Amino acid sequence: MDSAGHSTEPFYLRRGLHACLLLHGFTGDPGEMRGLGEYLASAGHSVLGLRLPGHGEPPEVLAVVRRHDWLAAVNDAYEELRTRYPRVSLVGFSFGGALSILAAARHPPHRLVLLATPTRLLGDWRVGLLGVVRHTTPWYYPLQHADFSAPELRVQLARRAPDADLDDPEVQAQIRRAARISLHAVDELRQTLAAAMDCLPHVSAPALVMQGRDDAVVPRESPTQLMATIGSSRRELVWWEHTGHQLLVEGPHRLAIFQRVAAFLAGE
Repeated sequence: MDSAGHSTEPFYLRRGLHACLLLHGFTGDPGEMRGLGEYLASAGHSVLGLRLPGHGEPPEVLAVVRRHDWLAAVNDAYEELRTRYPRVSLVGFSFGGALSILAAARHPPHRLVLLATPTRLLGDWRVGLLGVVRHTTPWYYPLQHADFSAPELRVQLARRAPDADLDDPEVQAQIRRAARISLHAVDELRQTLAAAMDCLPHVSAPALVMQGRDDAVVPRESPTQLMATIGSSRRELVWWEHTGHQLLVEGPHRLAIFQRVAAFLAGE
């Protein structure tokens, strides 16, 4: 079935004998991978856009999900594709990149694509206290001090609430209160990133790492750390100018990024 329905729904586009498993970011959904998925399908690849457990659901659902649930879902989908297709590649965005690393270390894919993938959470010393704070402070409000004039934020909010007037102060106040993430989930994310870094030397598949120069989410050193640590003998780092974190959703090089991913996946 080629129709994905609502953007939070997974999608499966059956085309050629090379399958690509696409993994979205933390608190994201398959919709942020849909544009790339459709482009890869038009290039002849079969594409599965997975929805990770707890995502596309109310915040309370993500609060009870643990990192082994995410990895189990990825491994199940990956193994299913491996039984159906002679070649399977992993394409992960942000947090999805870390899960792709963990899956690739277990069973080498044909190709591995890491898009805006962090090696650690961006933040100060308080990040190290998440393991304790998660038991005393249940929620984190990421948009509490958000700038609603920021283009990347507006694109993300418009995708999820297309009818919202983002210039209305009352709407902004409501979004600040409503947007919340479980600190349990944030700490599970932190531990997932650490586990991915531990596994990175065991990844042998050809790898493409891509990063926006204006990314305010991923630590600046992450791409070079990925390149220096990964066990792949064939690896490439591509930087994109004037590009933020959501490089698959908005930015001047979105189509060029799709084309670069497709070219890499088509290589022998």
